[in-house]
Amino acid sequence: MGRRDEDPPIAIVGGGICGLTTALALEQRGFTVDVYEATAEYQPVGAGILLQTNALVALETLGLADEICDAGRSLSDVQIRSPTGRVLQTFDLDAEQNAFGHRYVAIHRAKLLKILRQNLTSPIHNGKRCTQVSDPHRPTVHFDDGTHIDPGIVIGADGINSTVRDAITTVSKRSIDTTVFRAVTSVSLPKQHQATGFEVWGNGTYTGGAPIGDSRFYWFATAPTELAETASATDLQASFADYPEPIPAIIDALTNDEVITTGLSDLPAVPRWHCGSTVLAGDAVHGMLPFAGQGAAQSIEDAVTLAATLDSHTRVTDAFANYESRRANRADRVRAESHRLGRLGTMQSSLACRLRNTAVSILPEAVFKRFRHRRVADASVPPVAQVHTRPHNDRTGGKPSL
Repeated sequence: MGRRDEDPPIAIVGGGICGLTTALALEQRGFTVDVYEATAEYQPVGAGILLQTNALVALETLGLADEICDAGRSLSDVQIRSPTGRVLQTFDLDAEQNAFGHRYVAIHRAKLLKILRQNLTSPIHNGKRCTQVSDPHRPTVHFDDGTHIDPGIVIGADGINSTVRDAITTVSKRSIDTTVFRAVTSVSLPKQHQATGFEVWGNGTYTGGAPIGDSRFYWFATAPTELAETASATDLQASFADYPEPIPAIIDALTNDEVITTGLSDLPAVPRWHCGSTVLAGDAVHGMLPFAGQGAAQSIEDAVTLAATLDSHTRVTDAFANYESRRANRADRVRAESHRLGRLGTMQSSLACRLRNTAVSILPEAVFKRFRHRRVADASVPPVAQVHTRPHNDRTGGKPSL
């Protein structure tokens, strides 16, 4: 498509991290893009997010990595601790910096979304909740306000509860008996915690977080659903009072209004990522548990890869097939990894937890370093040099070649 004078107008359903990043990647390659977001307006609310090195390498291809790093907090290291405070592992992120130019960055999700929106010139249509996509080969997108559109291409970036996915395949999310608490709060941290992310692996609970700048801290914790349904900030303070600092100080600073409580779910392997002129990206096709910290990163990898394949193929179906071949196996591996880490992190047997923590503590750090390096090296993103920005108006919105 990137070598034709005319390319089809593209509708992206979903204006979250995946949808906005995909729009930016396509816009930079000269495509005509519109984003349709269900919420009436973007709000400065939500929790934090950790962008690991592979996410920043992908964002580098769009020229956004430095701006995002400046808006968040670059982490020097990440620690895994026991509930007593014993450090089981410390991941020094200098190796990532030296090899790939980036460590990890923790940032408020709303701030990340704002940066993506500010760099996008394509229109974002808020208050457009998709209710159906009819005929994925010649798609019509229907919205709950009674309107519809007939774009040349539909990209479903509408999350784990995707409506667009229903037009391609029948796959339902699977829930687990775990609830996650998330919050961002202001707290004064001692120097040793100001650039360190951490996880604490307890008995049936998994907690941690990272500083996100401006004396703000992103905190998360999991608990079995039956214990979490009625938990208040006071209950959380009692539950984590004996955990190592800075967790008690962070939770003491919370109010009920700051705590976001959600159930956890993921998707099984989705057999088809595309059909006709309709394709899926992000959580809509590989929604995963948060334990690997890779949900946003995999969505960002999808975005830049999908834009690159559409730019390098004349036929839409060939572009989508190449995109799926480059992304599906990697996303499936990461999703499976996150599921395994979830089982490890939320074990409820005291004996199993002690054995787990002992095993983690005796593994050489070099093992974890190789794993982190491979996660970035295996990323299916185009090199920066391959991204060639073109004028936004040099495409006239012709019909796709199938």
